[in-house]
Amino acid sequence: MQRIIYFLSLSLLLVACDDGDIINVELDFDKQLAMCGLDASVYFLYDTKTDPSESLSLIFPNNSTTRLIFDPETNNYASTFEINGSSTKFNYRTYDGNPENLICNLLPDANTNIINDYAATSGIVTTLTTFIDDDADGIPSAFEDENSDGDNNPATNPTDSDGDGIPDYLDADDDNDNVLTKNEGHNYSEADGLSKAQDTDGDGIPDYLDNDDDGDGILTNLEDENRNGNPRDDFDEATDTPSVPRYLNKVSKDNFDYKEFNPNTYQRIITVKFQIKNVNLDIISLTDIDFGTFTQTYTIETE
Repeated sequence: MQRIIYFLSLSLLLVACDDGDIINVELDFDKQLAMCGLDASVYFLYDTKTDPSESLSLIFPNNSTTRLIFDPETNNYASTFEINGSSTKFNYRTYDGNPENLICNLLPDANTNIINDYAATSGIVTTLTTFIDDDADGIPSAFEDENSDGDNNPATNPTDSDGDGIPDYLDADDDNDNVLTKNEGHNYSEADGLSKAQDTDGDGIPDYLDNDDDGDGILTNLEDENRNGNPRDDFDEATDTPSVPRYLNKVSKDNFDYKEFNPNTYQRIITVKFQIKNVNLDIISLTDIDFGTFTQTYTIETE
């Protein structure tokens, strides 16, 4: 927690106070940043708190350079830019109500007003962006890494079981059979790992890595009778087990020649840490402010 109290008087004059009052500036924010979407041409990041009601905010242009902060090409992406008081602004504000009622509103809130607004005239913003990719298949990425180094870096030989060019830790369908890994009974648990994974045909290859799950010689994706990219909803009522999908029913050997593969999607969790140095906010000058961390999750689609 960063808590700073400055006593402003004639003997310690950072800004003149007409009546010599004591001004308490409490920067004990939770450092969990949020973003306003009021104007697509700028990024507006902020942190708020109550008791007392205060906010810190940072506004900077949305351009090809700053977009890399939130969508970097490489991990551990670092950037630096300057606060100038015009296109890039850093503000500390106090309110007579909850800042959340006002800070991102297009229209003023009748019950909340800004009491004080202190704008920085200078400062340097540094950012560090890291991200974690996850295919959300229920298997931790470390278990899908061939050399067990746990970093899942494509340069360090990650597993690509189906050879489709997408490493398993980013591949929601590890065997490329149009049945998602999470729906193929991998049964991962912390206690047992993948030792209890479903293996329908008993060939020693778990279903989530087997593109012929029932071992009938017909690939799972070719047993898609209605050709909708989902073998799980295709059944053969002429067999003794009509409630079992064709791709898990060894007796069903019809080939429907469906060779389309579904697009692959995975999640990227972005974490951006903001540090602001040499800030001049009229009433306070700080060498270093831990502004906070912004976290965002979005989906990436690969062919």
